[in-house]
Amino acid sequence: VLARFMNQVVPVVLLAPLTELKPTYADSQRRNKIDDYVLSTLKKLGLPSSPPADDHTFARRAFLDLTGQLPSPEQLDSFATDPSPTKRDELVSDLLASEPFVDLWTYRLATLLRIRTQPKDQVGAFTFHQWLRQQVKQSTPYDEVARRLLTAEGDTHEVGPANFYRVVGGARNQAEYVSELLMGARMRCANCHDHPLDRWTQDDYHGLAALFAKVEQGRIVRLGNRGAVSHPRTGLAARPKIPGEDFVDSASDPRKLLAAWITAADNPYFAKAIVNRLWRMLMGRGLIEPTDDVRSTNPPSHPELLDFLAEDFAAHGYDLRHTLRLIAS
Repeated sequence: VLARFMNQVVPVVLLAPLTELKPTYADSQRRNKIDDYVLSTLKKLGLPSSPPADDHTFARRAFLDLTGQLPSPEQLDSFATDPSPTKRDELVSDLLASEPFVDLWTYRLATLLRIRTQPKDQVGAFTFHQWLRQQVKQSTPYDEVARRLLTAEGDTHEVGPANFYRVVGGARNQAEYVSELLMGARMRCANCHDHPLDRWTQDDYHGLAALFAKVEQGRIVRLGNRGAVSHPRTGLAARPKIPGEDFVDSASDPRKLLAAWITAADNPYFAKAIVNRLWRMLMGRGLIEPTDDVRSTNPPSHPELLDFLAEDFAAHGYDLRHTLRLIAS
């Protein structure tokens, strides 16, 4: 239920049991805290928990989700006959350390980043992809990847992350791309008017676009001396602004301020946006759907679980493999 007053929108979430059943959960397996949060919601809704997957099903699922490949019959039989009580954790760790994992998750992140060739230029996309693959291979923290993308400049044929500024054209499109990718927020709705279902205002939208106004998006990406975004309400140049925060000085490179804000430990969007996507890639549906529409009026199916995953992700150095291991286990 949404309660509205002027420009304020507050959601009220009501839960009702789906059945009259009173299932018990004493026999439900709890491998880590994820199970506790899921079982808590099932209990509120009166739904029984699903039984554990058998070894063949688990192995097939782990191989497909973590490497994009099917296990061989020999691998399945070997796993099923292994008596070790820790074999599932060991399988997940082995898959996370494999080259097929690097290939699959480079592809998945490349899709998220929208890496594609430019007209008459395939070198930039190849350089971007090779850089991204190296980050996945060496487990570069995700916050560091984000900072490198946001502050990148140089020859796009030589500097992979500089191609981040050639994915879309124009400062406004860049603002929408960044907010959807790194915040999971659809700020495009605040272009012509304040967002009707979220906190974002026209000042937020055009202020974010103004942060990218001086970025030259040719083969050589650099911060120029000129460039502005007009504010449709005033007709004047929009002042650079961190979304939901203060206006910033445009004399220096404001992208560095944006990168510091987005990747700060207390940022309410960054960690949630990526762990929600990781959950969707493994489970088929995000805790928030669509995954690029994170807002108070589109609450998660399991709020405490999403908070836990985001906090745990940040506490473990924004390590993608750590969170994937946690979910897969």
